[in-house]
Amino acid sequence: MDIATNSYDSARLPDYTRELIELLRLRTTPTALKFFKKKEDMEAVPKIRIPAPGAMFTACQIVAQTTRLNYTVGFTNEHMPTLQCSGILGFISGHHFKDSSHLAGKWFKTEADALCHQRSAYLAEEHYEAVASSPMVSGRLTDPDVCLVYATPQQIVFMCCGLQYEEYSGFNCSFVGESSCSDSWIRALVTKKPCFTIPCYGERRFGGVLEDEMLMAFPPQYICRMIDGIKNLSRNGMRYPASPYGIQNDVQAGMGAFYDLDALRRELG
Repeated sequence: MDIATNSYDSARLPDYTRELIELLRLRTTPTALKFFKKKEDMEAVPKIRIPAPGAMFTACQIVAQTTRLNYTVGFTNEHMPTLQCSGILGFISGHHFKDSSHLAGKWFKTEADALCHQRSAYLAEEHYEAVASSPMVSGRLTDPDVCLVYATPQQIVFMCCGLQYEEYSGFNCSFVGESSCSDSWIRALVTKKPCFTIPCYGERRFGGVLEDEMLMAFPPQYICRMIDGIKNLSRNGMRYPASPYGIQNDVQAGMGAFYDLDALRRELG
């Protein structure tokens, strides 16, 4: 999945986002993240909210202020309560994260288990002083690095299938366990490709992620390809939401629009 789209215009990201919201009836706010080398650049974002000195929030709490409350929020390492957030986001050197066994006896049985976890996580590859989170529809972040959509599994399916409609490629996604924001926010940042994951306990406990939600993360230039694919699937009869056909109904009438029902018999002669 190396080709995003030739039609993407970064200035129109708010318009694309509104279209995606309408197509999939999204109930959370699609969120843009931007990583800053200099804190001052984050502070210059219009209408940015920054936690008060001494206040501490997990990264997923702050991002949730965008996805649930429509806030534009900025944060730095001074607001982070744990090296999990700081290490994943690139606020501190990656070796502090990868060489720490501090989750042993909590999330993992042994120090070796904890180290395996830390070393399997995606980490930001550069050092950043700040991150900003803002609604994609607001346009307050110029050229954001990553887009996040917290959605139901079926909505995630349609986003994935939309991306696969043209220039097909399979998804190789991951779940590191606790701190799974590394599997989404940071994986998309590092690989420059879309991915999805199951939000972890931390995101649900502190970040307000609901029980029936998963997370799609992608570089913003993929949104046009996603939307175009979803529209084409709809024209072909595969529309969101998929209406249940019924487990005791003869499937022939319901499958004819999507599959060649004679293919099996032709192949078997």
